[in-house]
Amino acid sequence: MQILSWMGALGILVILRATALAEEPTFTAAEAVVATGIENLTPVGISDTFPITAGKLYCFTRIKGARQDTTIKHLWFHGDRMVMEITLPIQSLNWRTYSSKTITPSSSGSWRVDITTENGTVLQSVPFTIK
Repeated sequence: MQILSWMGALGILVILRATALAEEPTFTAAEAVVATGIENLTPVGISDTFPITAGKLYCFTRIKGARQDTTIKHLWFHGDRMVMEITLPIQSLNWRTYSSKTITPSSSGSWRVDITTENGTVLQSVPFTIK
């Protein structure tokens, strides 16, 4: 009877470990920047400080190693408050994508974009300031 209980516990540990491995991302954010524009899927005007007159900012992300179609999220934070969540498809081993945010007169301050997996694992965080 104890052998069956031990085998049952071992089976649960194997399932838990397999679940944990399935949740770990198989890809990385090889590049993540904030820029004033995107031209031919390439960020332009990369900086960590932008003027309040920028009009629109872009978070560009290059994902490497995605072995199957998946999604990532761009979570835009103004201070500690999330103001926008964008879901973006990833469809190859080397995939470039981006999201954008319109800048208004009330946008000054500290910002960041967290790039996460669809399960919420943070791949990279990109801090920047609007002055």
